[in-house]
Amino acid sequence: MVEPVTAVLTGIALVTKSVDFIKKNISTCQDIGELISHVDDALNGQQQAIKEREKKGADPFETDTKKIAQEVISVKLAQEKLYEMKMLIDARFSHGTWAFILEERKRRIDAKKKAIKIAKAKAQKKQEEMVDMIRNIALVIGGFIFIGLCVFLVYILFTTKGLAHPVEDEKSCVLYRPKYFLLCLNEGRERADNQLYLDYKLQKDNWIIEKD
Repeated sequence: MVEPVTAVLTGIALVTKSVDFIKKNISTCQDIGELISHVDDALNGQQQAIKEREKKGADPFETDTKKIAQEVISVKLAQEKLYEMKMLIDARFSHGTWAFILEERKRRIDAKKKAIKIAKAKAQKKQEEMVDMIRNIALVIGGFIFIGLCVFLVYILFTTKGLAHPVEDEKSCVLYRPKYFLLCLNEGRERADNQLYLDYKLQKDNWIIEKD
């Protein structure tokens, strides 16, 4: 049997080449599977011829009669060649074989389109899940940043306004030695002054203070 068509052909050329191959080899062919690739090529060639005639962007005011005639003739020839192929196949493998081939081909094309559609849907879903995950991570990070800012603000407010004495008194606490400085911060300047006074009197005047 002649080797399958390997040249890159399109349109009516592909239809003609495929039909010629089947005409030469159908008498020795034992299984339709040996010809199915050429049937597929012929059908694809016909679709290419039709698309060439109806392609988008074609000038609706085309005046080149030769070009218009060529496109119309190509589609017509493709139809005739396919009809010839149909008669050859039905005669060789019984009536209805051609219709079965067309039905099976359509089923496979539809299955392929469905598979592509499902794959695109899965890819889109995966992309949406990725976007959602990134958004959730961003929200969590943003939440931590917000909490951190809140804690920082509370700390600032506490250290500047939450002391036992006004802000201006906080500065005066610096004048005290460490012992009275901490007392000033925790209990106020008045308490620190009293303790400082008592300690001073205890040291200078030898006050006797009973301790528990």
